[in-house]
Amino acid sequence: MTGSARYALELKLIYVENGVDFTLSFGDIDERFYNSMVSVYAAIIDQVNEDETAELFDQYGERIEATVSKTEGIGWGFHDNMAEIHAEIRWI
Repeated sequence: MTGSARYALELKLIYVENGVDFTLSFGDIDERFYNSMVSVYAAIIDQVNEDETAELFDQYGERIEATVSKTEGIGWGFHDNMAEIHAEIRWI
C-alpha cells in the first residue's frame, strides 16, 4: 500500500508497538490478539533479515528491541514468542 518497504516496516512496527502499549495499559487481551502481534513482529524481523546492508537494523533495531523488552510479563506466552523471534535477527 505504501509503495515503500521502509514505510511498510514502519507501519508494522507501529502496529506492534501500539498493541504492546495497549496491553500494558489495559491488561491481557486474548490469544488471537497476541497471535496477530507475533505474526506481524515476525514479518518485521524477516524484512530486517532480508536487508543485506543492515540499514534497516541500524534504523529500527532499538525500537525492535524495546518492543520485545516491554512484553516481559504479558500472558499467553507472548513474551516468549516475541523473544524467540527477536533472537532470529541476524545482525545481533
